[in-house]
Amino acid sequence: MKRIFSSLRHISLIAAFTLGVSACTDKFDEINTNPNAPSTATADLFLPHGIQSAVDAYWGGSLGMDIGNLISQYWARIQYTDIDQYLVSSDVYSGAWQTFHIEALADYQRIYKLGVETKNPNYQAVALIMRSWVFSLITDIYGDIPYSQSIQGLEGILQPKYDTQKEVYAGIVKELKTANDLIDATDKTKAIAGDILFANDLTKWKKFANSLSLRLLNRMLDKSDAGIDVKAEINRILSDPTKYPVISSVSDNIQLNYIDATNNNNPINQNRKTRDDHRVSATLVNKLAEMKDARLAVYADKPADGGDYKGVPNGLSNADANALGLSKTSKVGAYFVAATAPGVIMSYAELLFIKAELAYKGITAAGTAATNYTAAITASHSQYKLTVSPDYLAANALKTGSDGYTQIMEQKWIALFGQGVEAWTEFRRTGIPALKPSVINVNGGVIPTRLPYPGSEESLNYENFSAALKQQGGTNDMKLKLWFAK
Repeated sequence: MKRIFSSLRHISLIAAFTLGVSACTDKFDEINTNPNAPSTATADLFLPHGIQSAVDAYWGGSLGMDIGNLISQYWARIQYTDIDQYLVSSDVYSGAWQTFHIEALADYQRIYKLGVETKNPNYQAVALIMRSWVFSLITDIYGDIPYSQSIQGLEGILQPKYDTQKEVYAGIVKELKTANDLIDATDKTKAIAGDILFANDLTKWKKFANSLSLRLLNRMLDKSDAGIDVKAEINRILSDPTKYPVISSVSDNIQLNYIDATNNNNPINQNRKTRDDHRVSATLVNKLAEMKDARLAVYADKPADGGDYKGVPNGLSNADANALGLSKTSKVGAYFVAATAPGVIMSYAELLFIKAELAYKGITAAGTAATNYTAAITASHSQYKLTVSPDYLAANALKTGSDGYTQIMEQKWIALFGQGVEAWTEFRRTGIPALKPSVINVNGGVIPTRLPYPGSEESLNYENFSAALKQQGGTNDMKLKLWFAK
């Protein structure tokens, strides 16, 4: 999907070239120079498309709306329910792989190289941060992946080897530290442009790098074979907020702010212009209604025919889902289907839940679990301009022991609504909340643990593809447990 600038840019370049070849005049340069088409590629031209293509795939499309939000039981299908029964077609898992590699990662590779060529470390850093986020998504979705040799076709590596997930995680943490250290926000000659994520604010890019590191380090903390000193890396970030700043308020939420304009609107909004296949999951509706959680009014709409919120169970047959009635069930909340709904990558609430978990596990630099937990619930409400009631906080005060850990992860699941892929990863890692498989499912009663590698990997990179599956001890299905979940 090329939703912003890229297609027009390519068309302009081709048109300029065609005119240059066919025209013949003594004023060649003057006549055949299009002032609106760049003659050389610069990093700021690749950056908008590189950002939006990745966020679009993560937030909308089949990956975001169906894989992430259905498996995490935020949404459910009320029409064409096959995918809600875990019948995932090859175009879904192939499409996500191709979009991330061909659209997003290829752009970051260009941006990084242009940053080197122009001696601008800030573009190099931005490229490293975006590629780190996308690689973290790819490994969380598929497992072991080409990483150290990926996107090097121009260098002659057409069949890249697969790195283990623990190697990918360790590599990303290292690259994110490098990116943080590369950024120079004081040298105006090294300013960046084309940044539709942070409006060229380099301090916010640092916060993205270090917050993302904490997300991954948190998953690595309990792994004895992590390959790096996880606690030392966590303390490096949390003990020096000046050098390694992280998200510190709701206004720091890492999100793409879509606009109400063709090709630049939220992809869910675009989907809703012609589709009406989703409703809010009964799992979420019932949980929030039971808790009297104010976020339910944001996450879901009341049925068009009136009455209270009504969710749809995941994985019904088409007939049973249709029988519930399009107008008698709760659509996804108007906030999330608006043209300008933000595509959230990481929120302040999530960062606080990470710190709460780290504190629960004994990382003193993270503060106290209870303080972070309460602040996270408050931040999640504030994200939607809601004020959490004292009664709600009292009713959900953090307990001790394993009950408290369950509370942290259940509240994190609630706060991640819309970020289905991230919620799916956290569920696979912790088993919380205690989701049950879809009513009808074709995955042997197992909530999917990953997506299969696309057929292109088997046909074009067979040796490395086969070695990766053997290394992970399974077949190319949706039951294979990933490293962070073992």
